[in-house]
Amino acid sequence: MISLHLRGPFSGRRIWFSLAALGVGFAIVLGVFAENGWLPHTDAASGRKFGWFGKPIPKNATSSIYSLVTTTPTPQLSKEYIYAGSRLLAVEDANANAAPPTDLAIWRVSTGTWYVLGGPGSAQTIQQWGATTDKPAPGDYDGDGKTDFAIFRPSDGSWWVINTSTGSAGIALYGWGASTDVPVAGDFDGDGKTDFAIWRPSPAGFWIHRSSDGLGYNVTFGSAGDIPAADDFDGDGKADVAIYHSATNSFIWQSSRDGQTYTQAWGSAGDKPVPADYDGDGKADLATIHADSSGAWFWSIRKSSDGGTISQQWGNTNGGDIAVPNDYDGDGKCDIAIWRANDGNWWIAQSSGGVRVQQWGSNGDIPIPAYYRR
Repeated sequence: MISLHLRGPFSGRRIWFSLAALGVGFAIVLGVFAENGWLPHTDAASGRKFGWFGKPIPKNATSSIYSLVTTTPTPQLSKEYIYAGSRLLAVEDANANAAPPTDLAIWRVSTGTWYVLGGPGSAQTIQQWGATTDKPAPGDYDGDGKTDFAIFRPSDGSWWVINTSTGSAGIALYGWGASTDVPVAGDFDGDGKTDFAIWRPSPAGFWIHRSSDGLGYNVTFGSAGDIPAADDFDGDGKADVAIYHSATNSFIWQSSRDGQTYTQAWGSAGDKPVPADYDGDGKADLATIHADSSGAWFWSIRKSSDGGTISQQWGNTNGGDIAVPNDYDGDGKCDIAIWRANDGNWWIAQSSGGVRVQQWGSNGDIPIPAYYRR
């Protein structure tokens, strides 16, 4: 017999137990585990391996399968696609592996045709989808990790999508928006699928149709003259409703993490908002473009990682430039980039180093960079 003296709330008490009794009890427990398939084992018929409590494990697993310690799986990339105006921004989770490079792509207004240049893990693709009065609204609407061709039709508020997971093409939602609305599709509920969403200038607010439960809701936000700037500012994997208030040169967003509204002055009169994750910490950084008297563009970025700033001259008004920040080099950070309408050239200041210049598109097209993965 063995005795134990207990501490804490049972201090002073003594418990006696028998090693033989413990052995019998342990044998009973092992018998129950074996009977239910809860012990590590290999199925003789299929060759599949199972760990403690019947958890399937890889066939090439080592003896570590006998450990009772559970490990946290490697985080997967966020499938979230966030928009600033009509520009698609891919936001990746903090500490995740670098995302594949973004594809250069344009939507030709005159024919409603999509032209994707392709790149590593993707391929050059041409797809007719949409009419001249439509607005391109690409996103991952089916959650398969590939960007779907999609348009928003202002005339009747309809959304037309070609789902890459099934190949199905047609109307996906009707009556969600009006002629004066701006499409701001993004993953507002964090389920890995892009939600249909618009920003209405007056009365100002976001109208979001959640993919998680099919329900729609409205968030009264901003005022006439504001610029929609929805992005993931709090790093929780959900797009936050946000606007750039030009009257005070401030970003205003409602955090999906705590429901609080935040305001941060940034920029100066006449600036354009270009929020994106430029420092790769999983949060959108406050960023604006300011044009000087000569038309030269100056980017001003406030990093969410350390509060530091990035200032860079890139682009100009005279060339008909359009800001297209995205992760073109696959290092997990959005690059400062513009598409020049006058000649269809992309000018990309890669965060990994070097400048990339690529001709793709022509005057009148709309740039829609994303990872299409065709």
